Amino acid sequence: MTRIAAAMLLLATMTTVGAQDRPSLRPTVLVAGDLVRIGDLVADVAPEKADIAVFRAPDLGQTGSVRTAAVIEALRPHDVAVEASGLTEVSVTRASRMIGAIEIKDRVATIAAERLRLSDTASIAVTLDGPAPTLHLDPAETGPLIPVRALFEPRGGRFELVFRTGASHLRVTGTAQEIHDAVVLRRAVARGDVLREDDVALEKRPKAEVQADAVRDTAAAVGMALQQTLRPGQVIRSHDLVRPQLVKRGEPVIIVYEVPGITLTVRGKMEDSGSLDDTVNVLNVQSKRVIQGVVSGPGQVTVTALTPRIVSAAQNRDANRIANARTALTKAE
Repeated sequence: MTRIAAAMLLLATMTTVGAQDRPSLRPTVLVAGDLVRIGDLVADVAPEKADIAVFRAPDLGQTGSVRTAAVIEALRPHDVAVEASGLTEVSVTRASRMIGAIEIKDRVATIAAERLRLSDTASIAVTLDGPAPTLHLDPAETGPLIPVRALFEPRGGRFELVFRTGASHLRVTGTAQEIHDAVVLRRAVARGDVLREDDVALEKRPKAEVQADAVRDTAAAVGMALQQTLRPGQVIRSHDLVRPQLVKRGEPVIIVYEVPGITLTVRGKMEDSGSLDDTVNVLNVQSKRVIQGVVSGPGQVTVTALTPRIVSAAQNRDANRIANARTALTKAE
């Protein structure tokens, strides 16, 4: 009995050592070609057997599973014994170069820019007719997508491109338009309203929507008043804007007299309407004289030493005397 037990123990030990010496199956495999080889499936396999193909690989970018029993059966003709270690299946993934919507649009923009003779692809907006498919190419294909047919309609921007993708072709249609920066309204603004920063935004718009007089900088629009009512999203043109009127004809204002060392304020009434820094006529309510000043703020006109002054009382008397003399002479004649 002792001898039998010792023999069984020796056999078990040899079996364990033999299993440990066997190459092991990999649970996950990534292959670059269209064939799965022994070296892909088995770790530490003999070099002369590593390149032997035993299965076809999944399609590019796809993953498949192979039962462990099927792998062992495929390896048996090549005298490769493996240790499965409880593994039931092997996952095999075919490597690929994945191309999505962004890369497809970038390629279309590059081709469109060449057709439109533009140096910057950022000035091209591409819209596809439908969802862009995800392409899986051979990892060795590192160059750009090659069009085998390219049709462009310059006026409307319609395009049809057919790309070669390995052994097949991909047809892509949509629009590719030249775009420019333009200031647009973010909300409805009525005529005469003064634009604020949150009323406007800078957006990329198709060239057909951006005329030569389109405003292209939000700073040029903020603080200006609209000459007409515009809709949200509408491109603002330079003739849509006007400097806001800070004083209006017939309205009361404050006249500020400024001379070196002295500042006086009196009530006035506007004879003109005007914007900031405009020269306007204003009636001094106290003296009943019309003078000129510069619009310096809402409801305020400033008169300085450089502005035309009020005519003095003596000068007024002389002017009246000359006018009366001319009237008498005319009557005498």
